Amino acid sequence: MSKKDTEKILGGPAAVLLLVGVVLSVILFYFMFQFAEQENLFMVLLTAVLISIISIAVARGLVSIYKYK
Repeated sequence: MSKKDTEKILGGPAAVLLLVGVVLSVILFYFMFQFAEQENLFMVLLTAVLISIISIAVARGLVSIYKYK
């Protein structure tokens, strides 16, 4: 992969996808720590699972953007 390919991938839709993923992850991390302070184990585990689902979705989205460009 050349430098120009990397620049093309990191612009446009990939940047938006990464930004959305980061924002959602930060929000979920915040809530996860809030639930931990409340000692709510179920919600801590649920938010951890949601964070992993978002990260997998972002990774798959980046792969699909790379394949179709």
